[in-house]
Amino acid sequence: MKHFIFLASLLGTLLFAPAGNATTDTLDTMATGETGPIALRENIVVSGAYIRLGDLFANAPIDKAETAVAYAPKPGRRASFDARWLYRVARAYGLKWRPLSSDLRTMVTRDSIQIQKDEIIDALMASLNDYDLPSNPHIELSNKHLRIHVPSEIMAEVSVEDVSYNRRTNRFAAMLSVGEKNMNASQRVRVTGQVHQMIEIPTLARRLSKGEVIAQNDITWVKLRADRAQRGVITELQDVVGMTPKRSLRPEQPIRTMDIQRPVIVPKGSVVTIILKKPGMTLTSKGRAMENGADGDTIRINNTKTKRTIDAIVIGSSMVTVLPILDQPAQLASIN
Repeated sequence: MKHFIFLASLLGTLLFAPAGNATTDTLDTMATGETGPIALRENIVVSGAYIRLGDLFANAPIDKAETAVAYAPKPGRRASFDARWLYRVARAYGLKWRPLSSDLRTMVTRDSIQIQKDEIIDALMASLNDYDLPSNPHIELSNKHLRIHVPSEIMAEVSVEDVSYNRRTNRFAAMLSVGEKNMNASQRVRVTGQVHQMIEIPTLARRLSKGEVIAQNDITWVKLRADRAQRGVITELQDVVGMTPKRSLRPEQPIRTMDIQRPVIVPKGSVVTIILKKPGMTLTSKGRAMENGADGDTIRINNTKTKRTIDAIVIGSSMVTVLPILDQPAQLASIN
C-alpha cells in the first residue's frame, strides 16, 4: 500500500513540477551521495514489480534508494526512460543530477525465467492422455515462437485448465495456466497444435559411399512423423545391414529401398568360374559376366569356350553355378 501511495505522490510531483531544460543541459553530476558521486545506470535488470530509485542511480541516499519510482516492465520485457523523465525523478527526490544530453536514456529489463517448451509439452501430454491418441504420439505446437516468461523470484509451474481434442484431425486447443505453485495463475496462454504418430527408422550414422557395405555400427535410429515417411522408406534393421549404397548417402536421412542394393560380388565383365554339380561329378568352365551380380542373383554368363550365353546363380566372389539341365554340360570346358 505504501508503494501505491508513494507512486501517486510521485505522479503528482511530476505532473505539476516545471519542466527542466534537458535538451540544452550539458552539466555533469551535481551532487554526491553518501558513498560517492551520484551516477545514472544506463542498463538495468530488475527482479521485482517496481523500479526503485537505487536501481536508476548509483550512490543514491540509503533512505531513498529503496523508494519505488515506476512499475517494472513485464517479465522478459524492456522499458526505456528518457532524459527528461530521469531528470524529473532526480529532482523530485533531491538528487542534484542532470543529464549530459537529451539523447540520454536508461534501459530497464525485467529479469525472468523462460518456461521451457518441454515443460509445456509434458503438461499438454498429461492432459491429452485421456483421449485416444495415435501410437507413439508427438505434440507439435502451432505457436512456433511461443515464449512464456515468469518473474525470476517465483517457483513457476505450468498446468492445463482446459483442453479440447479432435480425434479425426488429431488437432487440439488448450488454455495454459502459468504461475507460482499453489497460487493463482499470473498469466494464461492459449495454445493450439496437432498430435502426430512417430516412427523410428534406421539411418546412417556417417556418410557412406557407393560400394561400401553397411554394418550394424553404421546405423543410428531417428524419429520421423509417420505421415512424412515416403513410400519405400526402410523401417527394419535387417533390411539395411549388409547392403551397399547405390550412390553416396548422407547421415540421418531416411533410406529407401531404391537407395541400396546387395553388394556386387561378380562385377559386369569379370571372369568367373562356372560350376555344375551332378551326382558323382562336378563340371567347371570359365565365363564372363554380362551384368553385375550380388549373392543369390541370377545373371547372364558368356561361356568363353562355347561362346554361348547361359543363366547362372552367383554363389560367391567370381563364382556362379548352373542348374543341371541336360544340354548344359556340353557348354562346360572341363571336369574336376
